[in-house]
Amino acid sequence: MATKTISLELDAYEILSKEKRGRESFSQVVRRMAAERPALTTEELIEALKPFEGIGAGPKYTPRHNSRRRHAAA
Repeated sequence: MATKTISLELDAYEILSKEKRGRESFSQVVRRMAAERPALTTEELIEALKPFEGIGAGPKYTPRHNSRRRHAAA
Protein backbone atom coordinates (compact mmCIF):
# COMPACT_ATOMS: atom_id res chain seq x y z
CA MET A 1 0.00 0.00 0.00
CA ALA A 2 1.28 3.47 -0.83
CA THR A 3 2.14 5.78 2.06
CA LYS A 4 2.29 9.53 2.64
CA THR A 5 4.53 11.20 5.21
CA ILE A 6 2.91 13.98 7.26
CA SER A 7 4.15 16.36 9.95
CA LEU A 8 2.33 16.82 13.24
CA GLU A 9 2.91 19.34 15.97
CA LEU A 10 4.04 17.63 19.17
CA ASP A 11 0.75 18.09 21.01
CA ALA A 12 -1.16 16.49 18.12
CA TYR A 13 1.29 13.59 18.05
CA GLU A 14 0.81 13.02 21.80
CA ILE A 15 -2.97 12.97 21.40
CA LEU A 16 -2.76 10.52 18.52
CA SER A 17 -0.21 8.37 20.35
CA LYS A 18 -2.45 8.12 23.43
CA GLU A 19 -5.31 6.88 21.23
CA LYS A 20 -3.32 3.85 20.03
CA ARG A 21 -4.62 0.46 21.16
CA GLY A 22 -2.04 -2.30 21.47
CA ARG A 23 -0.08 -2.72 18.25
CA GLU A 24 -2.40 -0.50 16.25
CA SER A 25 -0.66 1.63 13.59
CA PHE A 26 -1.18 5.39 13.38
CA SER A 27 -3.09 4.83 10.13
CA GLN A 28 -5.45 2.45 11.93
CA VAL A 29 -5.90 4.98 14.76
CA VAL A 30 -6.81 7.74 12.30
CA ARG A 31 -9.28 5.49 10.45
CA ARG A 32 -10.89 4.33 13.70
CA MET A 33 -11.18 7.82 15.14
CA ALA A 34 -12.67 9.19 11.91
CA ALA A 35 -15.20 6.34 11.75
CA GLU A 36 -16.18 6.62 15.43
CA ARG A 37 -16.73 10.37 15.44
CA PRO A 38 -20.33 11.26 14.68
CA ALA A 39 -20.97 13.91 12.06
CA LEU A 40 -21.63 17.39 13.42
CA THR A 41 -24.90 19.16 12.86
CA THR A 42 -24.71 22.60 11.28
CA GLU A 43 -25.30 24.18 14.69
CA GLU A 44 -22.52 22.10 16.30
CA LEU A 45 -20.12 22.99 13.49
CA ILE A 46 -20.81 26.72 13.83
CA GLU A 47 -20.29 26.47 17.60
CA ALA A 48 -17.03 24.52 17.14
CA LEU A 49 -15.69 27.17 14.74
CA LYS A 50 -16.43 30.18 16.97
CA PRO A 51 -12.94 30.21 18.59
CA PHE A 52 -11.49 30.68 15.11
CA GLU A 53 -13.70 33.62 14.17
CA GLY A 54 -11.61 36.40 12.65
CA ILE A 55 -8.60 34.13 12.18
CA GLY A 56 -7.89 33.08 8.66
CA ALA A 57 -5.18 31.92 6.36
CA GLY A 58 -5.85 34.62 3.82
CA PRO A 59 -6.73 38.29 3.81
CA LYS A 60 -9.86 39.33 5.64
CA TYR A 61 -12.92 39.07 3.44
CA THR A 62 -14.56 42.41 2.71
CA PRO A 63 -17.69 42.27 0.57
CA ARG A 64 -17.68 44.68 -2.34
CA HIS A 65 -20.70 46.80 -2.96
CA ASN A 66 -20.64 47.55 -6.63
CA SER A 67 -23.58 49.47 -8.04
CA ARG A 68 -22.44 48.84 -11.61
CA ARG A 69 -23.60 45.61 -13.12
CA ARG A 70 -21.39 43.70 -15.45
CA HIS A 71 -22.95 42.84 -18.72
CA ALA A 72 -21.81 39.88 -20.77
CA ALA A 73 -20.79 40.64 -24.32
CA ALA A 74 -23.50 39.61 -26.73
